[in-house]
Amino acid sequence: AEMKAGGRTLYEVTDGNVGRIMDMRWLKTDAARFRLVGVINRLDRRDFAVLQGDRSCGEVRFIYRLAYSFRKNGKLLASRLPFNFNAVYSAAPDADGGCVGTAGRWTPQLDEAVDAGWLTGGPLEKAGLAFKQLELNAQVVRFPSGQETEFGGQAAYLMRVFGIDGAAISEKPLENTPDTARLSQDAALKARLAVYVGANLPAVDEGVYEIPDEFLARKIISWSTFGSARQANHPFTQLFQPKEFAPLDYSTLKLVRTPEALVERLDNGACQGCHQAGSTAGFHFIGLDDETTSPLNRIEVGISPHLHAEIPRRQAWLRATAEGREPNRFRPLSFAPPAAWTDAAVDYAPAEMAMPCLMPEDAARFGATWQCGGGTVCTPLATASGVHTKLAQCLLPKDSEKLFSGHPCLTGSIASNAAQPFNDRYSKSGQFAAFASDISRTAYTCRPPKIGVPGGIAYRGCDDKDRSFAAFKAGKPMPNEICGLVGGKKFDICVATNNFDQCLGGAVNRGNRPACSADHFCREDYMCQSLPPDTPGIGKVKGIGFCSPTYFIFQMRIDNHATPWGSPVRATMGAGFGAAEEE
Repeated sequence: AEMKAGGRTLYEVTDGNVGRIMDMRWLKTDAARFRLVGVINRLDRRDFAVLQGDRSCGEVRFIYRLAYSFRKNGKLLASRLPFNFNAVYSAAPDADGGCVGTAGRWTPQLDEAVDAGWLTGGPLEKAGLAFKQLELNAQVVRFPSGQETEFGGQAAYLMRVFGIDGAAISEKPLENTPDTARLSQDAALKARLAVYVGANLPAVDEGVYEIPDEFLARKIISWSTFGSARQANHPFTQLFQPKEFAPLDYSTLKLVRTPEALVERLDNGACQGCHQAGSTAGFHFIGLDDETTSPLNRIEVGISPHLHAEIPRRQAWLRATAEGREPNRFRPLSFAPPAAWTDAAVDYAPAEMAMPCLMPEDAARFGATWQCGGGTVCTPLATASGVHTKLAQCLLPKDSEKLFSGHPCLTGSIASNAAQPFNDRYSKSGQFAAFASDISRTAYTCRPPKIGVPGGIAYRGCDDKDRSFAAFKAGKPMPNEICGLVGGKKFDICVATNNFDQCLGGAVNRGNRPACSADHFCREDYMCQSLPPDTPGIGKVKGIGFCSPTYFIFQMRIDNHATPWGSPVRATMGAGFGAAEEE
């Protein structure tokens, strides 16, 4: 109703270039189920449990993603959908109240095989787990690039937390996520929140704090594209001016050195702040596909850059706890690169190509941060009104001879609409790379957001050497670009018929895209897609995928999938599913 009042009517099934809302029949049909895609060790969450007087040894999380599989016209159609449930369990402490034994069970002995039996008989033994809550993160609305020609598309993600006690279901507050609407209307409540922040400044700096429930939201929407810059994903920025925290003493803190940094730290600790900075399409864990998924709808990397960077921190925490030592409890910003962790120090690795960075004027507000590596420089891509920190990435210097397909080529600004984030507006402000006027196999042209590529992409067509992966050599560094898959007119026409399997199987072109892998991630609003196993020469690029715009991938959007119940309306050509013209 709110979006309709704001001029954004939504449709479950549509033949137009309009907003799409999730068809709730996916939650009722026998053709769909929630599939377990990951089990996550979060014993490091004990740091937060202690704050609430909870003696548990942190959490274990089971991630489920909505998936469907059914036969239609004699063919098996299967895909996942961007709809996750996270079942959170508390891990029981040792008999003495400590966590040395609980942490140690996650390390197999030399004669133990890491398999389902080892998990269920060890770290996942039922007696050691107690259900805590169920967390929802789901794409509920998508605006296609044909409608959002400057943004390159938009999507909204619903985040909620539920308690379950028998048949009773209750809403729970979202951790460290303020209810901006209520706080904006209650000056006394907002003032008490400011007092809490000031009284707990060292804890906020460390990243281990629990804002009291009275201030917290029970339902929020996070927004992409350009999610890390969007004002709607910066809830504390909406509530407080940095000058309100100017009297605080920042001199002894590790990360937060200024009032502006404090507000950014709080923003990043909120659910929408974390899930739209260093994430992949609003998620940190997506998991990999099974064999029923079309080879043209599979992802190569099932985690976000944030989770990739988090794993060494969590491993260091677990190792210290298992050895009876005090772990390093510091939490970096969610878009920070991986780091080397010791009990007292954090040593960031240089950020890789297209990964987030802080512009010098933003970095100066913080303590130790990180630098760009590999000959890249921190380059601003977008600013948003009402947001203090710029969206910036580690990119090639201007006029570099090493330009590659998929490198951003446009800068812009976002006019924030605080009351209606779905009516935020992006405007291009300049072009800084890929100046060829036409598509060719030798020079790079800048492809526009209207074809679904946020921030624009440098593009060069594949030549014969690209198609044979000639640049990929064993033992050598991975090249920056790879001849992957692109959409084009045939793909759009195919999607427009709503014939899902034909779309994926018969209307895909080759085109250069950034290369990616489990160690080299795609930039914000892009994700690592798999090459089909029958691609000629694929043996040369095992474990390597290509960066696609998130919503080019069927399983990352809620709309226009084939359905087991039939669909009376067909999507029309130009509905914004892929490139509006041949690559």
